[in-house]
Order: sequence, then structure tokens, then C-alpha cells
Amino acid sequence: MYDLVIFLILNEVDVVENVKPALREILARSHVAAVAIVVLLLSSLGSIVRAISKPLPDVADYVATAVAILDVPARGFTGADRITLVIAAGYLIEGCVGFAAAWLLSRWVYGAGPFRSLSIYRTKITRRDHA
Repeated sequence: MYDLVIFLILNEVDVVENVKPALREILARSHVAAVAIVVLLLSSLGSIVRAISKPLPDVADYVATAVAILDVPARGFTGADRITLVIAAGYLIEGCVGFAAAWLLSRWVYGAGPFRSLSIYRTKITRRDHA
């Protein structure tokens, strides 16, 4: 090992230039990680909106009926309601998994959360000169 260090010093070989960059560094320099984070965040947002929009009409109907009669409606919990809640729970889980994936990718590549890393990345892009 000592001979290798002496050889490198005498021949002035730059070790940093001869080492291939890690995948994290390549992703941080390119636009790929930022685009992937945005796609994951938009996908998770869409899934969460779908999870909320499925049972929302039934909840609004229940609340409107309760306000109209000034009492708790005698409407039962049907099988269709259960299916709607299972579908909504699936969308909610899909949204949480997408957000977790965006968060993990952002922490791995940029060392910060997804929103902070995208705001930092946005300032880096706007400062570049593409002339």
C-alpha cells in the first residue's frame, strides 16, 4: 500500500479523477432525480385525491341529511359503502407509498426532503447560463 501511495505522489496521478462517480452523484447532477421526485409526488397527490373523492359524496349526503332532520340519520352501512371504503383505502395506501418513495429518493440523492430539495434544485437551474 505504501508503494502505491509513493507511486501516485511521484507520478502526480489525481485519484479523484480516476474514480467513477457514484450513482447518487450522477443523479444529483442530472435532471433525472428531480423529475422522478416530481412524478412520484404528483402520482401520490392524485391517489390521495382519488381516495378522498370516492367516499366524499356519501359523507356529504349523510351530513346534509343530518342537518336537514336535526338528528342522526337512520341510514345503514351497506355493502356498497364497505367496497367504497376498501377502494378508498387502497388509493390512500398507494398515495402514502408514492410519497414515501419520493421522500426516500430525495433524501438519498439530495440529503433533504422532497419539497426542500426541489426548491433548492429549482434555484440551481435558474442560476445556470444556457447561452
